[in-house]
Parts: sequence; C-alpha cells; structure tokens
Amino acid sequence: MTISAAGVSPVEVSVSVGGRVTFFNNDTIPHDVAGGPDPAHPDCPEIDAVGFLTPGQRRETQPFPAARLCEFHDHGFHSTMFNGRIVIR
Repeated sequence: MTISAAGVSPVEVSVSVGGRVTFFNNDTIPHDVAGGPDPAHPDCPEIDAVGFLTPGQRRETQPFPAARLCEFHDHGFHSTMFNGRIVIR
C-alpha cells in the first residue's frame, strides 16, 4: 500500500492467510496507520504494527492469522482518502 498526498493506493488488497502487507509512505508528511475503519472502531491489531511512518519509510503488518476483512485508517488524518481494506483469504 502506498500513501501519498492523494491518499492510499490501492484502496484494497488481498493476501493469503499468514501473509503480510507492506505500507510505504510516499508523502512529504508522516502518517499513522492503524487497524479499523476509524479511531472509534479499532480492529485488526496486525495492522497496528505499521504505526507511525515518516516520509520515505516503509513497514509491514504482522502476519494475518485467519481469513477475514481488515479495514485501516490514518490515525493522524481523519479523512476517508487514507482509509483502505485488506482482504485475507
């Protein structure tokens, strides 16, 4: 997943059970990736391993242990353009 000033791209990715997703901050400002659709609904702690990314930094999620849908958001910017989904199959 690439984060830029335009948002997250792609908005949705699919991985196999046990897989990981790499987030790359290609923006000029930091972003704080967290599991769940918004701060009031935390979910998918595997995504929380990404956390705070400075410009140019990349980090992986923890392995996803089961098939499910995981949403994420940028905890610092409450805009839907920084939301996305990971489908674990």
